[in-house]
Amino acid sequence: MTGQTVSHYRILEKLGEGGMGVVYKAEDLKLTRIIALKFLPHGLGANEPERARFLQEARAAAILNHPNICTVYDILEHDGQLFIVMEYVEGKTLREIVPMKKIQDAIGYAVQIAEALQEAHSKGIVHRDIKADNIMVNSKNQVKVMDFGLAKLKGSLKLTKTSSTVGTLAYMAPEQIQGGEVDARSDLFSFGIVLYEMLTGHLPFRGEHEAAMVYSIANEEPEPLQHYVPNAPSELLHIIDRALEKDREERYQTVHDMLIDLRRLNKDSYRVSPQQYHDVSSPATSLSPPVQETRIRRKTLWLGAGILVVLCCISVVLFLSRKPQVQLNPNRTTVTLQIPFKEIEWPSLSRDGNWLVFPARDENERWDLYLMNIASGKPSRVTNEPALSIQSVDLSPDASQIVFPYQNGLNKDAMLRLVASQGGRSRTLVDTGLAPVWRRDGQRIGYERDDSGHLTIWSIKPDGTDKRLEFTDTISAPRSPYAMSWSPDGGSIAWVRNYPEGHGEVMVRDLATGLQRQLTSEGKIVDEVVWTENDQILFVSDRSGPHNLWMIPAHGGEATQVTQGGVPILGARISADNRTLVYLQRESLGQIWISGIDGGNACQIPTAEGRIFSASISPDGNQIAYTFADMDYWHPRSHLFVMDRNGKNQRQLTYGSESIGWCEWSPGGDWIAFAHRTPGEFDDSVYIVHPFDPGPPRLLCKSLIFEWVDSQNAAALIGMKTYLVSVNGETSTQPGQDSTFSVHIGSTDQLLILDLRKQREGIWSVLHDSIGKDGAPAKMIAPFDGDWRLSKDLHYLIQRQWDEDSLWRVWTSTGRRERIGKALPGFAVIRNISMDGKEIIWTKREFRSKLVLVRNVFE
Repeated sequence: MTGQTVSHYRILEKLGEGGMGVVYKAEDLKLTRIIALKFLPHGLGANEPERARFLQEARAAAILNHPNICTVYDILEHDGQLFIVMEYVEGKTLREIVPMKKIQDAIGYAVQIAEALQEAHSKGIVHRDIKADNIMVNSKNQVKVMDFGLAKLKGSLKLTKTSSTVGTLAYMAPEQIQGGEVDARSDLFSFGIVLYEMLTGHLPFRGEHEAAMVYSIANEEPEPLQHYVPNAPSELLHIIDRALEKDREERYQTVHDMLIDLRRLNKDSYRVSPQQYHDVSSPATSLSPPVQETRIRRKTLWLGAGILVVLCCISVVLFLSRKPQVQLNPNRTTVTLQIPFKEIEWPSLSRDGNWLVFPARDENERWDLYLMNIASGKPSRVTNEPALSIQSVDLSPDASQIVFPYQNGLNKDAMLRLVASQGGRSRTLVDTGLAPVWRRDGQRIGYERDDSGHLTIWSIKPDGTDKRLEFTDTISAPRSPYAMSWSPDGGSIAWVRNYPEGHGEVMVRDLATGLQRQLTSEGKIVDEVVWTENDQILFVSDRSGPHNLWMIPAHGGEATQVTQGGVPILGARISADNRTLVYLQRESLGQIWISGIDGGNACQIPTAEGRIFSASISPDGNQIAYTFADMDYWHPRSHLFVMDRNGKNQRQLTYGSESIGWCEWSPGGDWIAFAHRTPGEFDDSVYIVHPFDPGPPRLLCKSLIFEWVDSQNAAALIGMKTYLVSVNGETSTQPGQDSTFSVHIGSTDQLLILDLRKQREGIWSVLHDSIGKDGAPAKMIAPFDGDWRLSKDLHYLIQRQWDEDSLWRVWTSTGRRERIGKALPGFAVIRNISMDGKEIIWTKREFRSKLVLVRNVFE
């Protein structure tokens, strides 16, 4: 099929063939990307069991969304042949790279395989064919678990193959080869075989023919791992032994348990194996037996004494040179700094502990940087430039310069800027960057970025030259919190890895070797990492409830809680002598405001104290729907509420552990649509609920963008195409190209297009009849950034200009712009325009912040 075009895929080359299909490398002509196509083998297309198994593979993999699982994009049919469209993985199978020279490499891959299995098992999917050929390692050292062709979905039909057992014999669990019920523990047995093979290059169970192999798996113990890997740590032996238990009741019961052990083992990259001492005697054929025996005994005694002396010397040296365990000082003192600002962001501290730099918002709603001598307690303004927000700062080692991320637009990327500590005009260092940190020698600045869905860590010289990519974290979900820190010698970096499931862990990477270690494995939210001069890593975590400060040795070990308090901690810095610590405590607040369409006559709607993310006013103007959460900045749970316009009769409509994003009344007022945010997913799950007789919310669709068009229907961007979705569940496609969202402008013959494609990002107006035609007349109404909302009839949008706090009306049919008023001050975001077009509903974000100083932190 090479050279042929199937649908919009051009086949480039054949990659491989197996019992479950033929795989080709192909080019997606629409999205200009390389993908893989997997076809059922010729002659099996009409075989219903094989078709069912093939479809089951697509369904099983499509359910899963994980960086260590090969992504399935679609399943199609061409000339009667089914084929799966999936991610193209460029790399090698584990089969091609075993045995691995380093134990640490095998453990690192095993952690990734376990994380993939945890994702599958959590969705009720048992793979049933885990083997070295079904696991690939790409060019970035990222594992991809492939081939869910034999996967068993919970509640699906049970598939079998004539005259054989489902799976590959050499990797089967005893219950699998005996035809018993297969569950997640069977995958763990197969995984144990793969791990054994990664380390030794051999299978633990072998036989010259099928019957011998079956007997070996069911009855024999594998050859001890130590025969192949003499320096294997005891923890690794325990993991393999437990995974290969023949009785599955004695095996790991969940992959989560096995993953905890693997992550703990992965913390220590280097392990010293004991030296093997051998007594090498010279030939003694000329000596009589008694003399020979005497001399051998004497040599043995002297050799033993020598070894004893050497070992004693080594023990003394190690005892004298070992680092004492770092202890917190029980007599440390804590004081809250008296700073005249209510809202403060992440601070920085000079190396001598005498100077403090922090971003703060003044009484005129301005964000600026401030420098303060801690002894005097009088902050002085450093910057004088309008900014939407300045989230963090870092003071250079010589205290002469400050680096900070600067943002002046709601959807704009933050740029990194440098400014002299004594003030003056800042200069741009890089166009996009977050969490900047100076290296200890002052020669480089590290920072993080989101590059095409991956977290990347970069560094650059302070003069803006020699920008380089330090490494890419392909596992981390690129989202806040962003945090990194250099080691004291500058040779390693600690950072927060954000997992798609929503939690974070502290990671360390050696820049010279590329080896990395995971220091924490609690499955909690982690924010901030600070590598101290005494080789501790401070981090913020909610592992004990509220977010507090913890520390853990950089080489690994048990974490110790540093602070105790109920108000969440976010950022922290410590002086070079490890004596002075400063940290930020903050509670997050939100307010709802209603103003005229011109921003005038604004009034606040009273609510309980907490975070408010979104708000929408009912069609009759009497009710407000809003999302509400407690004041912990990183707490993910939020709920949907409805109240009267005056703030009374507040009613909760959703319960549980969900995180609600936006909410929107339908034009008739019968429904409220809201977004349920799921960590790691690109699209929101859009639910609808009755506002006055709620009952359980009903899932309507998964959509990136959603807009009601009438009381019963909404336009939704699903899978990068626009659909019309009705409240009864019916859907139909709408005109438009991929990666665009289109809705009719009232009763006109024009469409309003939200274009997400590169170089065309923006809001466009186009005639309905010209959609898809080359050279079709289209008018850009507004760039796809900033703060704007459409009127209910889509005839205009209201836009806020952040740089001048002005409000503009833009007519969608013509693109004509007119300035109509002034925006609410501070971080106020337009959420909704009333049905009659006379009012704007806003949410306004505020924080209660304070900086806390700790003296004499360690003993």
